[in-house]
Amino acid sequence: MEWPGDFPEDHAFVELLVPGVSSELDFEQLLKDTEEKLKLNASSIEQQLMELKAKMGESRSGERPPSPSECLQWFNLRVNNGVRPVTTGHQELMDFFKGLQLFLRSEDEGREEATLQLLLNLSSHCGICFPCSPSSSPLFSSLCPQLAASPVHLLHAVRDDTSLEIQDAWDDVRLQLRRHLLDRLSSNSPESPGPRLISSLSISDRAHCLQQLCFLYPESEVLTLYQGLRSQSVLVLLHSAMSSSPGGVTGFDRLTAGFRSVVPALTQALTEELHVLPRLAEPHTILGFINAAYLSTVARELTSVMERESETSLRDNTLLSSKIKKYSSRSRATVAPMEFPVKSRSFNLTSHQLRALTQLACTLLGFESNIKELVTTMTFINCMGEAPCVKGILKKTKEDMDVAGDAKKSTTETPLHTAESQVLEFDWRSAFKGLVPHMTHCVKVVLEDIFTKSLQQEEVLHSLGHNSITLIKTAGHTTTPDSSPHTREEPLYTYSERRTPKMIAKCCAAIVDELDALLPLAAACRDGPLLEVRSSFVEACGQAAFAMLGRLQERALEVPSSAPLKNLPALLATCIYVHQKLEYYHARLKDLTSTSAKIHLTLLPIQKYQDTVEALRDQLTSYCIHVCSTCILQDAESHHWVDPKPFYEGERCSFSIQMWFYFLCGLRSDLWAVLPPEVAKDVLGQVLSESLQVLVQRYARAKPSYKRHLQIRCDITAVLLYVEELMWSVCESPEALLRSGPPSAVAILAGGSDWPYQIHSLCDQLLTVLVIVTAPLCLLYRTFMNKPAGESLPHQSDSAVVHWLHAIDPDLFTEQAIQDGQVASACLLRLLTSDPGSNPRLLLRMLLYRDCHLPQILLENSYFCQESGVEMSAENSKARDAFIVALFNIFSCLNHVPKALIQALQPYLERTQIWEHLYTLAESTRRSPVVINCVRAVVIKSANTILTHLVSMVMQATEEPSGALFKRDVPESVLAKIPKGWNYTPLEARGKESASSKTVISLAIQALSFIFTNLPLVVASLPLPIRYLFQVAEKNLSQHARQLRVVGLLVWVLLNCLIHHLEDPDSLEQISGMVLGCEAKDRMAMLAECLQASMGIQQKGVPKPTVHKVLQALEEKRPKWTNMQLQKSRRLCSDSVFERGRESGVAAAELTEQKIGLMLLEVCHKAGGSDYLRQIYHIIRGNEELLMAKPSESLDSSDSPNLVTFDLACDDQIHSTCFNPLNQFDRIGKKKLDQSAVVDWAWDWPRLLPGYQGTSQVTFSTLLANRWEMQEGAELEVAEKAMVLELQGAYFVCHCSPRQQDPPEADEKPSSEQTPGGPQPSD
Repeated sequence: MEWPGDFPEDHAFVELLVPGVSSELDFEQLLKDTEEKLKLNASSIEQQLMELKAKMGESRSGERPPSPSECLQWFNLRVNNGVRPVTTGHQELMDFFKGLQLFLRSEDEGREEATLQLLLNLSSHCGICFPCSPSSSPLFSSLCPQLAASPVHLLHAVRDDTSLEIQDAWDDVRLQLRRHLLDRLSSNSPESPGPRLISSLSISDRAHCLQQLCFLYPESEVLTLYQGLRSQSVLVLLHSAMSSSPGGVTGFDRLTAGFRSVVPALTQALTEELHVLPRLAEPHTILGFINAAYLSTVARELTSVMERESETSLRDNTLLSSKIKKYSSRSRATVAPMEFPVKSRSFNLTSHQLRALTQLACTLLGFESNIKELVTTMTFINCMGEAPCVKGILKKTKEDMDVAGDAKKSTTETPLHTAESQVLEFDWRSAFKGLVPHMTHCVKVVLEDIFTKSLQQEEVLHSLGHNSITLIKTAGHTTTPDSSPHTREEPLYTYSERRTPKMIAKCCAAIVDELDALLPLAAACRDGPLLEVRSSFVEACGQAAFAMLGRLQERALEVPSSAPLKNLPALLATCIYVHQKLEYYHARLKDLTSTSAKIHLTLLPIQKYQDTVEALRDQLTSYCIHVCSTCILQDAESHHWVDPKPFYEGERCSFSIQMWFYFLCGLRSDLWAVLPPEVAKDVLGQVLSESLQVLVQRYARAKPSYKRHLQIRCDITAVLLYVEELMWSVCESPEALLRSGPPSAVAILAGGSDWPYQIHSLCDQLLTVLVIVTAPLCLLYRTFMNKPAGESLPHQSDSAVVHWLHAIDPDLFTEQAIQDGQVASACLLRLLTSDPGSNPRLLLRMLLYRDCHLPQILLENSYFCQESGVEMSAENSKARDAFIVALFNIFSCLNHVPKALIQALQPYLERTQIWEHLYTLAESTRRSPVVINCVRAVVIKSANTILTHLVSMVMQATEEPSGALFKRDVPESVLAKIPKGWNYTPLEARGKESASSKTVISLAIQALSFIFTNLPLVVASLPLPIRYLFQVAEKNLSQHARQLRVVGLLVWVLLNCLIHHLEDPDSLEQISGMVLGCEAKDRMAMLAECLQASMGIQQKGVPKPTVHKVLQALEEKRPKWTNMQLQKSRRLCSDSVFERGRESGVAAAELTEQKIGLMLLEVCHKAGGSDYLRQIYHIIRGNEELLMAKPSESLDSSDSPNLVTFDLACDDQIHSTCFNPLNQFDRIGKKKLDQSAVVDWAWDWPRLLPGYQGTSQVTFSTLLANRWEMQEGAELEVAEKAMVLELQGAYFVCHCSPRQQDPPEADEKPSSEQTPGGPQPSD
């Protein structure tokens, strides 16, 4: 059904975005609504053109019917030339104009508005075209073109034989009206403490005044006058800001503070202009106006103020030097002094002044970026200085525009401001030109001074014996610490937290901070003479970078001779950090324009730092591996395999193995403290892998005696336990920890590592050595002789889990640990807490795991869900609420898993009885839980788009100029002098009352129709988790089933929010940014009553007849349409969410890497999403012990005496005490190492041995020869000798004299036939 003529507002497109991942029903509804609105728009345009043709039928009688394009040309003032003039007497015109002059000179209130309305009525109703000539040109020369360019076919027109007397009279009338309109336009806001606004008029009033001026004067002249007003207002605003600076602030600081305070007012003024000017002029004319009235004015004033401040700084900064040179100047008094121009005088800016200029550049860059974005958004013109993307708009150079302007002036007089602009011209950089030599010199001096002092201080500390690097935490996880708004115009060259060092050398941090502070100034100086400043910055930055690089390389050479090993990670972290900064500087300063190509960015030693990073990393890993292989693992007593005595009576593992693990734990602590998490994990994995190769080679070649073969078993057991502890820190995911397959190329590119796969392979080889060399002979014989290797099946484990991990703990390391269950939860939690930093992908997976089990545990064991009231401090209460807000903001944007929000907050929702609060969500005055405030904010955000459009509709209706002009009528003396031939009939006031009532009803119908038309789109714009929350809540609100039966809870809440805001004028003004009059407030209140009545809500007092008329009229025009829209909206918030929630569960099997990645993008793209993840991560770290000890299958908080703490400082304390050298010596993780348990480790030989039947014969025979039973002189029983002989005969190559032949071969084969990593199984 279509009603294009009755409801034009229904065709308006509301700025509502459907979530990126939504149901098919949502997209289907969106496409249907869009298609319907496009059809209604086209139909409405056709109907309006038909009505226009009907109205123009009398004047067009006898002619062919006009086409739609010709109808549209009627609205063009300069196209239509089909006017038939009619004669008007000279005296009649003079009498009429003199009557207007007398009326305007009287003291009657509202005389100007009444006169303007009379002239407009004469023009629109009688077809009179009053001359609109420029005020400086003769009337006759402009009268004929104006008559030829009438907007419509006029019934009458003023004759073109007007005398000079008539011209003077009309000019006098226009002049008085122009003064009145310009006075209104120039009215400023009342004085206020901060910078005042440019104008106090509303947007509609300002546009109306300009349209009235365009009725009297040409558009070019009107814009010229308006430009002068705005330019003067901008100057007043700037002067006010400069004079109101805080006391004690002088110089460039005062200039910076003044401009910083005035930028918001200028931005607001430009925003209003971009709402006003499109009603008068074309987009490129608007650009020219903004350039001339605002940007050029700001640039000129900035240049003027900058020159004055430069003069002051010249006197202040040279005062001291003049006193010092006083004596030498006296000695040369006979020489005539020479006066140099001020600009050529040399003076030095101080570091503080340079920072103030940098802050000023930051402010102006941000303002420029905001204006470009604003103009591009509102005028659809690409004004970023590049080729516009809108087809048909060609970029013009400044010279081309000047030539075009000269050509125009030859045909028609065009004021300067009307030259169309293709780009914004904000030449604020020219204000800095006078300071270019001083800034160039000062930038170089300041940077040289800071890096010289910092490195000197570091050298002094080093000479005093402080060999350890002094460290400082890095600022944030991005490469740029400043958050100035100008950075938005550049690409986001930032690094994730996992790639950013945590701590760096203090001396380098000070230098980088200074470079960061001056970078905006260098970025701003990108044109013409200002390039000298950028060149100076690049040169000084290169010098500082090379100086830091030299110092870092010098300190690296001192390790290990005179500096500790922990210096290497610190130096590597510092080098990585500086390298990232230099890449960012290069990206910010690199410009694709030809002028910036003069700057030699190659001075920045990016490649040098990249090479040094690789060199330092190689030095760190190679040194650690060298220490392990040549020092720690070299223990003669432990390696004496042929010793007939047991090692320490067989009660412990080798000291070297224990020290090797102790060293790796200390290395892990040093790496975790300073390096980026990804680099730290990679370095630890490399050191662990390559040191394991040494152990594999050692134990694969060991030929122990009878007393020492148990030592090999004990050592390998200890190594596997130690590696299992370290693997939690090396692996990124459960799959990397438990599955032995090599990572894919995609996983490696995404940040994965190949080291876990290599470590698994080496540990499997160690386990092979343990089994074949130390397993009981009888079991070995039974396994391999009953089923010889040649007939065996390939080695295949029953489980997909890594073999050596499954052998250590068959209950923990199972396939279930990857899929689901209690073991999988513990696995994810331990991986998360063993990581050096926050791993967003793993954290999100942990939060969603087992139907959001972890958030439920945190809530169940917190203050939220305690039966008895627990007293909390204000800090704890604030931290608790912040945790709920973080959970809500993360789960509410996960449209892939709509049920996740309900599941995560389930304990909290049940204990706080949240459902009733959702029913009364619109009542913001009631005290409610924090999650209700979050839900309210999301719902109101979607409803505000409807409210903004409703306010515009009502304001447009109530501020209609014709309505206001009824207040003052034109006196009869003036009406009597209107020429009779014009056939003017005065408007009668008797129909105003009924017309006004009809307008109110019509407006209410339009507004209600607009609300219900866009209601489904508002529902579809809400995230799926929010809709599912209301779906569940509705099922728990059986007591309100009658009210919710038709609309559903979500639609009920949305409409109540609209009603609440419509009844609150203050909130409407805050949402729309408009000031509502009394009439607008009354109509909004009446609209709220109509909306209440349409929902069936009982109204207070006696229902108004107008409400009944509105609903009845809407029902007559659209029968049953309201109920249809409500049902359509309800389907979007019930069925679609329920079906998607059923299809997309939160089971572990469905949480693929791709889905986790997509959901992580959803979270991180939301404002503050990364911060919310980081906050939850720190809370989990702070409560790690409670979460580990909590039974996963039970959520009963009574089992745990402690409650969850939401204090983020707890995590910092855990990090500071995570490694204690004195306690860590005899521990594996947090458990004490029991040497006797390692010695007596109960290996399940019957289960282990069959798995090695597929081992290659070379590997098996080589390791079999290393058994103590195979050694010459071994004391064996008869049964053992028989088993040995059979094994030798089956697996050894030479069957004769195995006692003499086998041992040499066994000693040579591992090194010649196997890889350097040790014996490799065939699989």
